[in-house]
Amino acid sequence: MDPDLAAAIKVELSEFVTAAGTRRDLSTTCHVGHPGGERTTFEHLEIDDASLRVDLVERAIDGLLTTEGACAWVTRCGELGLVDADAEWFAAARAAFARHGLPLPAFFVLNRRGWVDLVSDERREWYRIRNR
Repeated sequence: MDPDLAAAIKVELSEFVTAAGTRRDLSTTCHVGHPGGERTTFEHLEIDDASLRVDLVERAIDGLLTTEGACAWVTRCGELGLVDADAEWFAAARAAFARHGLPLPAFFVLNRRGWVDLVSDERREWYRIRNR
């Protein structure tokens, strides 16, 4: 994995943990753009149609100032094992990036303790994420 992307997703994870605070129930949210930078965010519960998810991710890509290094990621509570919401947004991201003729360099799932990249199967977990 690109070291800059790995560093950016670690910053994103730290910000997610800080923002989550002590809340136990966190909504599943999909982000499209650049970790730690420009992005568009979608709440999972609001979108239950597969083709709508693809269209939304495609429009989010359209809105980026630059698509170089863009990827997608999901933030949620629970374990890092694959859940339906992850698979649904991953499929939408793959289709939307393909419509633009772009490779999907990474699709991360972030929780309070780490991340997994569904594209490369890389995984990083920590016992505790330190706040900045």
